[in-house]
Amino acid sequence: AVVSTQSGHYGRDYTNNLRRHLISTMRAFIFLAIVGVALGRNLCKGVKNKDVKDMWSIARSGAIAILGGSCPSFDLDSVAFSGACKNIVKQSTCYGIQAKETYGSGVVNYGTLAADVPNMEALGNLACDEAEGCYNQVRAAIQNCMDANENFVADTVAAAEAAYQQNFESMVSDFAAKNSGTFFGDIASMAQSRFTSAADIQEFLEDIITDRVVADAKAAAEQAASLAQAWCDSDCTSQSADFLEGIFTYMNGGECSDAKQFCGECQNRAAEYFSDNALPCCVENVVQKGIEAYDYVVENYSESIQNYRDQLVEQISDAAYSEALAVKDKVVEQFNCVADVYNGNRPACA
Repeated sequence: AVVSTQSGHYGRDYTNNLRRHLISTMRAFIFLAIVGVALGRNLCKGVKNKDVKDMWSIARSGAIAILGGSCPSFDLDSVAFSGACKNIVKQSTCYGIQAKETYGSGVVNYGTLAADVPNMEALGNLACDEAEGCYNQVRAAIQNCMDANENFVADTVAAAEAAYQQNFESMVSDFAAKNSGTFFGDIASMAQSRFTSAADIQEFLEDIITDRVVADAKAAAEQAASLAQAWCDSDCTSQSADFLEGIFTYMNGGECSDAKQFCGECQNRAAEYFSDNALPCCVENVVQKGIEAYDYVVENYSESIQNYRDQLVEQISDAAYSEALAVKDKVVEQFNCVADVYNGNRPACA
């Protein structure tokens, strides 16, 4: 194997630490898979069963490639496609298939977003009801793998590295070559040069994951779990869905015809809607917690962020850097317009 716990570089301490990181990563992965793929509605209505089976077939192949050697007993069907995960995974898969058709081509306007809000609400409420049970089911399966194979993490990392080299490395190289001089092309090229193996990635992570980072990440995870519970307990998914469907519908039309653009007419329409409709307090609470978290990161990690930024600038081309600055300026412009509407219409919450 490329990665071996017998070597000093991958000793017992590293394996134990990586095990803990793997559990945290798995928790984050499940959250993103459920909430990022989508937010009583049957999302599989109109979706061909063959399309769902095709998606699951791809997932099975990936699971076999990554976990087949390190945990032969791992069965994706019993872990993800049945039991506590069966409903939420299928509904998420169906939404993903539908979203690809909805957002895959053409201009997305605020009317498109408004029409999709009920789907996001349905899966958001489903996540409140079933995400914890699904997570516990996956966690138990991963723990069984760890108990059965003391080198589970190292073997899995090695398999993932081999899968990348066999299936994706040439694609990344082609992308970097074809897009040389652009921001993402230079980033891909830089990453390939910097990370030639799992050992390189492990060394990089050891450098940035200090005890302080681990402590802050643990605190952030606990805070996020608390916020998620409060969100579900207050039925905030449906409250926020009602607000979003209303504001997106009101904003859509006239010169507000592209959801990528907020400044200008879309901003004016949003401000008008806010004048008669307050942001739900459960959403306001999450927004304020996010602002607090951002301020904490800036206050405590700005020097490290600046150092990594400087290293990045040194390694990409001038053209790529100029492209990144242009994108940053556009994002900041749109963000400032959103902030102006929000700051001028904050709800009076306890």
